[in-house]
Amino acid sequence: MSRNPRKFRQPVRLIVSVEAQTVDAIDALMKSGYHCHRNRSEFVRLGVERELRRCTSDDFQTSTRARD
Repeated sequence: MSRNPRKFRQPVRLIVSVEAQTVDAIDALMKSGYHCHRNRSEFVRLGVERELRRCTSDDFQTSTRARD
């Protein structure tokens, strides 16, 4: 997964809907200086990539199978 969104070879636009509270929380985090992202889309993109890595890890797949 790319670290630089400007260098995507085949970018695809993804539109997501979230609660206003979630957007407010993201904005507050970015304005506080705690997070270094300049826009919400980069924040969301990194969150999606992080979740994909977590879901494809061996630990996640093993714990999911144990519940079935």
